[in-house]
Amino acid sequence: MAEFPPELIFEILLRLPPEDLLRCLCVSKSWNATIHDKKFIKSHQRSIQTNSFGSLLVTAGKSHDGRKLKFSNIYNDGTIERATGIGQSPLLDVEGWTRFPYTLVSCNGIICIRTETVDKVEEFVLWNPSIQKFKKIPSPTFEQPPSSDSYLHRSYGFGYDSANDDYKILGIARHFVKGDLNIAVHQYQIYSLKSNSWRKIKNMPRDEFQLGMSDIVFSNGSLSWQAYNVLDEKFYVVTFELASEKYHWFPNPVDRDGDIWLVEVLGDSLCVVRRCIREAWIMKEHGSWTLLYSIGWVDEFRRGYWKPVMLSKNGESVLVQIDSRKFVWLDLEKKSWKEVEIGGLHDDGFKATICKRSLCLLDGDPVIVERIKNPFPRFSPPLLDQESLLANTE
Repeated sequence: MAEFPPELIFEILLRLPPEDLLRCLCVSKSWNATIHDKKFIKSHQRSIQTNSFGSLLVTAGKSHDGRKLKFSNIYNDGTIERATGIGQSPLLDVEGWTRFPYTLVSCNGIICIRTETVDKVEEFVLWNPSIQKFKKIPSPTFEQPPSSDSYLHRSYGFGYDSANDDYKILGIARHFVKGDLNIAVHQYQIYSLKSNSWRKIKNMPRDEFQLGMSDIVFSNGSLSWQAYNVLDEKFYVVTFELASEKYHWFPNPVDRDGDIWLVEVLGDSLCVVRRCIREAWIMKEHGSWTLLYSIGWVDEFRRGYWKPVMLSKNGESVLVQIDSRKFVWLDLEKKSWKEVEIGGLHDDGFKATICKRSLCLLDGDPVIVERIKNPFPRFSPPLLDQESLLANTE
C-alpha cells in the first residue's frame, strides 16, 4: 500500500460503510490506526450524511420467540427490507431473553437502551449495532420518595454534546406528593460518557412544569420534552442544551383544551404531534412551527398514535408508525398513504428508532459474537485475532 499516499487512503476509507471498515482493520497497522483515529471517525460520521450507507430501523417487540431487537435496512427509494433479529443484545435477563427496553433512542449511530427489572433495578447500555460494540454504564441514584405510596417515575434522554465531544444522558425522576397530581417533585441528573459518571444538576424547570407523556428526544445539541404547566393548565416544549446545561421553554403551535402533545424528531428538526388529532408540526426556526400534516379521522386506523419516524430522501413523504404495530409512507402533498409490509415483525406491538450507521464506540466492548445472528448479510463480525493478523502485515 506504500504507492498510495495516506491522504488518498483516508478519502477511500471514508466512503466505506462501517461493516466494511471493520474488516479493513486487519489490512495493516497503518489502516488500523487511521480507522481508530478520532478525526477519521468524525469525518466518516459527516460523510454518512452524503453517502447512501442507508439507515437502520431498529425495533424492539414482544414476539412469539421472546423479546427481540431486530434490524431493517432502509434504502433511498423508501424500500424497507425484512427485519432480521440478532441472537443477543448487550442486555439479557436471567433466562437469556432480551429485556424489553423502556428507553430506545439513537444518536450518531449509538443506541441508548434502558431496561428495568421487576425489582425496579435499572440497567443502561450504549450500543452501536453497526459494529456490534457496546458500553455498559452505571445507573443514577435518585432519592426515593418519602412515602411508600409514591411511585418514582423516571425518564431519560440521550444526545451528543458537540462543543465538548461528549455523549450525555439526562435523567428526570418525578413523584407526586401524597398522591396529588398537581404537586410533583422533580430530580435531574446528567451522565457524561467522558467521565463515566452521573451528577445532579440544578437550575432546571420548576416543579409546576410537570414532565408530560412524551419521550425525551435529541435534536441539534438539545434534548426536548413536553411539560404540563399546572398553573395555566397548558403544555409547553422544554429544551435543554447539553453544552451549556441551560433550559428554555416555549408554547406548542396551537392551544386547545384537551390536547395531548408528544415530541418527536424528523431528521434534524424538532416535531410535535397532537396525539388524538393526528396532526404534526415541525420546527423550522427556534420557536417557529410549520404544519407538516393533518390527517383527522381515518376509518382504516380508528385508534392509535401516528408517530412520525423519518422523512423520505426527497422530503415528500414521511414514514409513520401507527399504534406501535404498523408502518405507512404518508404522502405529504396528496395526504394519502401506503402501508409498508416489513417481514419478520409480529403484529403485537414494538418500539422503533432510526439509527444511522457509524464507527462510534469503536473501542467499546464487543457483543459476544458466537451467539449473534448477523443482521448484515454481507458482513461477518470479525472472529479473528487482529493482533496476530497485524503482526504479519507490516
